[in-house]
Amino acid sequence: MPLTLKIKYFNTFILREEPTVTTAKVASVAINDDGIIVASNDITITEPNIDIVDGMTVHGPGITEKITCTINDISLTFSKPQKLEKGVTLTFSNPTPYLTTPFAANKEWHIEESRIKGGFNEKTVDFGVKAYAVDKKYNRNHRKNAMIYSGIFNSRTDINNTNQFSIGENITKAVDSVYGSIQKLYAEDTNLLIFQENKVHNALIDKDAIFTAEGGGLSTTAKVVIGQITPYLGEYGIGKNPESFAIYGFRKYFVDKDRAAVLRLSRDGLTEISSYGMKSFFRKNLQISNRIYGMYDLHAKSFILSLDLNRSVEQNKQTFNVETTAVVDETSRAKEIKLKSSNSRILVGMAIETKQIKNKTVIVTAVKNNLVTVSRNIPVFANDVLRFVPGQDFLTEPVNPLTKFKTIAFDDKVNGWTSFLTYNPRFGGSIASNFYTWNGAELYKHYSNDNKNTFYEQFQPSTVTIISNQNPSLVKHYKTINYEGTNNWKVIDMFSPADDNNNYNAYPIPGNITGRYFDQFGVTSFAGFTPLEKKYYANVIINDTSTITGISSLTTTGVKGFFAETTLEHQPVNNDKTSNRKKHAELFSVGFNYEQSLY
Repeated sequence: MPLTLKIKYFNTFILREEPTVTTAKVASVAINDDGIIVASNDITITEPNIDIVDGMTVHGPGITEKITCTINDISLTFSKPQKLEKGVTLTFSNPTPYLTTPFAANKEWHIEESRIKGGFNEKTVDFGVKAYAVDKKYNRNHRKNAMIYSGIFNSRTDINNTNQFSIGENITKAVDSVYGSIQKLYAEDTNLLIFQENKVHNALIDKDAIFTAEGGGLSTTAKVVIGQITPYLGEYGIGKNPESFAIYGFRKYFVDKDRAAVLRLSRDGLTEISSYGMKSFFRKNLQISNRIYGMYDLHAKSFILSLDLNRSVEQNKQTFNVETTAVVDETSRAKEIKLKSSNSRILVGMAIETKQIKNKTVIVTAVKNNLVTVSRNIPVFANDVLRFVPGQDFLTEPVNPLTKFKTIAFDDKVNGWTSFLTYNPRFGGSIASNFYTWNGAELYKHYSNDNKNTFYEQFQPSTVTIISNQNPSLVKHYKTINYEGTNNWKVIDMFSPADDNNNYNAYPIPGNITGRYFDQFGVTSFAGFTPLEKKYYANVIINDTSTITGISSLTTTGVKGFFAETTLEHQPVNNDKTSNRKKHAELFSVGFNYEQSLY
């Protein structure tokens, strides 16, 4: 039953309604045709919650601005579109403690005395001055550049004072607000690292610093929990991407998106590792990144950085193609099918499969944006999902698949970025020398499956792009190419730029297994790379591109230019040309044989 309090001089007290705070878990979110989470005004929660009412403020992972909501059973509508992940817990609170709701009787109320007096269970209260204090903005105060700490916690002595914040002690510590909000805290030994949006600081824990007459620093014990705060040299911070933070040993890695920089914090201070040959890459891709995930691969001793991009970009060149799906936009019974969006993985020669069409009887004959032409008239209906299946995994011409991520590895041993990776983790880390990443809500252990280059059950081949630029001022005539490594590496693209914005292109060079055949005498011959003394070499044959001026005066062998860009791809096959995705691939060196061009 309600509790009735009889008090005199009511105007000396403040009657407050506690803000309603409740939580709910996200059950489903909006995704696009590629299975990528997109921003949306509408989500659903796992179960009804009568404490959630219209007009409540929403907080939680993925909420980047102040929004409110309206509710209908388990369906929520936000005031602004938000990009949330399935399974996260959202917090709902009244924007003001005086909000009138249909469930006001269920709210919690308390009375505060407006004067510093009023001991517990006293018979009388000193009336004093009649105060008419009304706090109309009774709410939480967010100090984005400050820290506060509670009492101690000691499990051995059963002391838990984590809910005590004594105002009689100096329990707050603030950094300069001009450098933005605090985004990340990391405790290292007896120091605390403070990452603001535009600055990184080092703070002492349970000690303070004093200085001698010569200017030298000494540490001394102090009553304060957080001692002196010292900034690191350099105007760098972690921006608003604390998820980019990763650590290994005494090295910390993070990203400053606003400055297009990837940083390493070590004993020598801050180092901009993005400038090691990748400055233009990060300048271009960090500005279009939504989230930036940093993690350390303890197995490969590499810092892994994955960029979640807000638009599609080209992946590395490759001839491997996998099956893909697309959604029909309009009902049709003709050869031309209109899709809701274009898909770069749909290629000529692929077969279409639906619930009614099987056995690869319908083939794609042309692709133009989101319009696909097939070999015969077929019935399709709006919102049907079509499967496009390649006739073979590896094609003869290279393609540039589109992705919405870029994953890249940095190695401290070579002090450089060593490789682009084909997997797209949502987050990751290392435990006991094992590297784990999350793909959506599923945990994946790397280096554990038999199939190489297979992540999240998706295979991607190894590709290496090399630029040969020895003697830069010499016009060269590239005649042959050779490599040391695993068999069946093949050249899928080789060219040298010409003066008229065209390229001198070479024909693709098959691997020594896929290009092997028997001639008319039954002798084994090679159409591409030929094995010789544990090396593989092949002739460079120029492609017949008569549009390039002067090409007719060249012989059929060789490519002319100041430099040549070559992309090699490994196709894992056995000696009988059957696929073998368990095969390990290595490439030790690539060499070219060229001579000075005479024309």
